[in-house]
Amino acid sequence: MIKVRLPSELGHLVQDGVKLECHFAFRDYAHPAPSHWGRLRVLNRIDLEADAAFRLDHESAVEIVTLVLNGTVLALVDGLGDSLLKPGDCHLVSAGDGVALATWKTGGAPASLLQLWLMPEEEGGASEIGLRRDGDRFGHEHVLLASGFPEDDPEEADQGRSGDPLPLKARVRVLRLTLPTGGQAVIPTYADRCVYALVAAGQVEIQGFDAGAGCGVAITGCETVVVHAREPSTLVICDSD
Repeated sequence: MIKVRLPSELGHLVQDGVKLECHFAFRDYAHPAPSHWGRLRVLNRIDLEADAAFRLDHESAVEIVTLVLNGTVLALVDGLGDSLLKPGDCHLVSAGDGVALATWKTGGAPASLLQLWLMPEEEGGASEIGLRRDGDRFGHEHVLLASGFPEDDPEEADQGRSGDPLPLKARVRVLRLTLPTGGQAVIPTYADRCVYALVAAGQVEIQGFDAGAGCGVAITGCETVVVHAREPSTLVICDSD
């Protein structure tokens, strides 16, 4: 099964300098929104005006993966410190038993980011944060941002700063593809997995379906996902059970 969701089909929320484009049910965006795709519970594009902030008052039993698309964002997580994020950086909040307050805020310039909320296999545990720096700023074609597969675990002690994937508490992979015009990527998966691809920029053909910037593509029943770029394109892909 393959379903392309156009930007016009998504939820659109605006408040206090924050604009959300929601692929799944979130806050006031409910029926007829889908509730999840596999373990992917939330996928939001968040556009922040200068000096704006997106806040979560209390979340538990969720893994929040944030990827900065452009601009600079300061991520502050109550009790766990703050991180200054630049384009390509990936930030993880593993909420565990609960995070009282988490904030992503801009300074004097606007910024855009993506957030994926993943449902862990086991709830509870201490809250944690992680950070993966991207020194090449979208220069790599195929990047594994975060993973819950043991074979993807980094072995280096400086995990999160050397380009290793951030560790997840679920059998999920989050990837970023950056393709030139005419470029192709083949992503192995399994027929019983749920793959969701967001076209962050550009125009692609994915499994024979056309998808432009802002589209989401829900895929299951495939053992490979093939992407062809019709123009320079960036995609973020979640592969989960």
